[in-house]
Amino acid sequence: MTVQRFLLAMGALALTVPVGAQAQDELVVVTGSRSDRASFDEYYNREQAAIGLTRKADYFVKPLYVSSDSRDSSLRVRELRAMLRETISRAAESGISLVAGNYTLTTVTMADVEQLQVTGGRRPDTNRVSIYARIPVDGKTTRVRDADQRIQAFIKAVPATGRSYIETGSTSLALTNPDQYRGDVVRAVANEAKRYAGMFGSDYGISIEGLDSELFWQQSSETEVFLYINHEFVIRPK
Repeated sequence: MTVQRFLLAMGALALTVPVGAQAQDELVVVTGSRSDRASFDEYYNREQAAIGLTRKADYFVKPLYVSSDSRDSSLRVRELRAMLRETISRAAESGISLVAGNYTLTTVTMADVEQLQVTGGRRPDTNRVSIYARIPVDGKTTRVRDADQRIQAFIKAVPATGRSYIETGSTSLALTNPDQYRGDVVRAVANEAKRYAGMFGSDYGISIEGLDSELFWQQSSETEVFLYINHEFVIRPK
């Protein structure tokens, strides 16, 4: 597989993920924290810092489960792999790229079909392979429903082999190499700290701790991601 990536998954529970040592082109997974609140607050996470950077995500991503429920196990694997090959062969012309993995994702090619893990499906006597459809968040596709419509249309055009079929999961967001925004996050914290200190006058200064700690990310809207570093600042007399 080529082009190492991370995924930003959107689910029912919050998942904030720290940045460690990462490659230059990694794509990372961010989970939106939905709560039983008003819609303006649906991604609120009480654990996150108040100051950080909000930016548009790079991709919509949606899990695809290429499956078969034929009675014979070896036949199931042959059928789902045949449908997987059809899925791969049709993706590019639909403006969709395919990736696979857990948090670290790689581009899926024909050469990867035999290496992708075949797991049990949701029902007895079913097997499946999990991949993701990925679409850029851009002028053509700016809403989750737009991405869903494109992906569903793509799936419907993929021919089945035997008893193979494709199921989908929740559409998510993806962000390429979030660690490149660490400087912007630190700058946002510094600017906000200086603004608060300025309210107390020139006799006060700022002490900020924690900016060398891990970078986290959290979905903040349908298409945006909030990046932050857990920190604290103290305003005291000079």
